[in-house]
Amino acid sequence: MKRLSIICLLLCAVFSVRAAEILYGPYVQAVTEDAAYVVWVTDKATYGWVELKGEGEKKAATFVESHIGLKHYRRVHRVPVTGLKPGTKYTYEVFSQEDNNGKLSKPISKAVNAHGNPYSFRTNDRNKESISWLMVTDIHYNNYIKNNFEMHITPERLEGKDFVAFDGDMVTTMSSEKTHFDRLFSKIHNILDSKDAQFYYVRGNHESRGNFAQKYMDYYPTWTGMPYYAFRHGPVFFIVIDGGEDKPDSDIEYYGTAAFDLYREAEGKWLQTVLDSDEFKTATYRVILSHIPLTDNSWHGGRHAWKHLCQRCEDKGINLMISGHIHKYRFYDKGVHNQTFPTVVIGADKFVDATADKECMTIAIKNADGSVHREFKFPATK
Repeated sequence: MKRLSIICLLLCAVFSVRAAEILYGPYVQAVTEDAAYVVWVTDKATYGWVELKGEGEKKAATFVESHIGLKHYRRVHRVPVTGLKPGTKYTYEVFSQEDNNGKLSKPISKAVNAHGNPYSFRTNDRNKESISWLMVTDIHYNNYIKNNFEMHITPERLEGKDFVAFDGDMVTTMSSEKTHFDRLFSKIHNILDSKDAQFYYVRGNHESRGNFAQKYMDYYPTWTGMPYYAFRHGPVFFIVIDGGEDKPDSDIEYYGTAAFDLYREAEGKWLQTVLDSDEFKTATYRVILSHIPLTDNSWHGGRHAWKHLCQRCEDKGINLMISGHIHKYRFYDKGVHNQTFPTVVIGADKFVDATADKECMTIAIKNADGSVHREFKFPATK
């Protein structure tokens, strides 16, 4: 009888249901003045929700992701938190709960990061007098160019920054979820979490490659539902352009899977609505972030984007476009290659350290040691 009991216990242990775990995150995306997405990944499908509290608030609000009245049950959670106040710091906790044949498990949660700090973010505020940000590009999973992310984005340089922009090709290929997070983004989140820093992602052409590329928007949601989007913070209006791939859709490298010409044409129609908006027109400064330099002397993708995107921006008051892609520093002034606004291009050996206030916007292109390679100043204009 005793032996039978032991066997039963062993069988129960073997066939017991292992509890879900939170593998990656949480982190925030698409932060605006009144909304954001909270994203995290579990190792198995669960229900997910966010409990969020603004500074000075005693009671947390609960947000869920649902469709037609039903909560989503999945691994990659992207919960929209809306109705927020501009310029406000919010702390949050994420929860996941399994459904085991109709029986809900005990929720698992994450409230603090690896540094022991509560997860938090601050909403944008168009009335903020000054903002500052950092930007890097072409890291290529940090094995293409060694340690460039850690050299550029340090905890010291994050002090006082509003956000970091990743200007594309942070990966060499979108091969799998595990590779994507374990290799580079574990380092990125560790550094950003140390300073409660948030980031905006600009999709590069290498984020369009690999079996995992179709899942890009699951992990980096935006309010347009596309990799292109816009946001206002302080005196600056940012337009994030997605140039797609750099080669023709028929190129052998894409194996017949690319349709970027139609995609960029649709993006052009969206861009026109942005340029016509009051939010764009009333900004003091206007900056475009695009991984591929959009000029008429580049490969097919850049030329096609120049035709359908850049030409719409002529005489619209764009101060500067910041790009990467070609892995070297370049500056194209307005009119060069028929460009309708100035364009600065950086490689992985440099980073952008930018500030903007009511008097001037300064874009400093810096080397890894922090020395200034070149600086651009844009006085405020009405």
